[in-house]
Parts: sequence; C-alpha cells; structure tokens
Amino acid sequence: MGQLKHDGRATQNGVTAPAAQAIVKGDLYRINGWNGLALKTIGASDTLRTLDLEIAPDRIWYVKLPAGAAPAIGDFLYWTAGAGFKRGDTDITTTATGSPVAKVEEVKDANGYCAVRVLNVGP
Repeated sequence: MGQLKHDGRATQNGVTAPAAQAIVKGDLYRINGWNGLALKTIGASDTLRTLDLEIAPDRIWYVKLPAGAAPAIGDFLYWTAGAGFKRGDTDITTTATGSPVAKVEEVKDANGYCAVRVLNVGP
C-alpha cells in the first residue's frame, strides 16, 4: 500500500545554490540537476545556500529570457551547453541541446519576460 509523502510541486529538503551566486526568488534556475523557480532569495555572500525550487509542470510562470531568445508559443527552451548551474536570464536557448527546460505558453514581452511551463524530463 502506498502513502503520499509530498505533493511534488517543489523540491523537498532543499537544493544547494553554488557559492557566490545570487539567487532571486521567482527566477528560473538549474540547480543540482533540477529545473525550477527559486522559492527564496539568497544573496551572493550569504552563507546559508539551501533553497527549494518549484518544479511542477502544471503551473505557468513569467521568466526573464536572454535578449537573443525570441521563442514562439509552443516552442521548447533549453539550457546552453555545459553542465552545472544555469540561470534563465542568461543561459536559455531555443536551440535543442539535451532535454527541454520549459515550454513556451506566451511570447516574450517588451521587458524580456515569457510565460513558460517548467519541465523536468530526462537527464
């Protein structure tokens, strides 16, 4: 018999942000292999580096994209090549590289924000 442990919408017990990286609540990141939205802000010089990420694909978030990214509705977004920590405002591409990070629900606005569903599929 199974028993529900957690609703699965966010990581549980935290992920660890890399040293010297500022984390902004609500921004998109790849941390410890998870794609998600930061649920708290961490300053670059903070010593406590643990936070949770919302990872649920059923919610739609506005995220800042790099200036060069101009996806259409339905496009997938990917992290730029390379392993490790990534941030949505600098490391997103529309070029297929590995597993998709998010699916576009609304095109990017004049301020550089785009509505997306976060995806966590595959390695």
